[in-house]
Amino acid sequence: MHGDVVGVGFRFLVKQKAQSLALKGFCAQNEEKVMTIEIEGDLNRLEEFLEFIQKGVSPFTQKNAFEIQLFDNLKGYTTMESDIV
Repeated sequence: MHGDVVGVGFRFLVKQKAQSLALKGFCAQNEEKVMTIEIEGDLNRLEEFLEFIQKGVSPFTQKNAFEIQLFDNLKGYTTMESDIV
């Protein structure tokens, strides 16, 4: 993810939504202010999470762009974490 993802509660809202759907993984921002989200879980819940991302996570964001990559191998996350909350 990139765009308006800094200072708008993005990571908090991503973590909150993922936890509400019982998804596991992490959300973190790198030095270039690009947000990375790795997430695992039930396919239907993942689809709901992606719809949430596509609609816009925070009402304070003006624009976001994202790229989705799907992987077959799970990392076995046990919680949903963020680098700030």
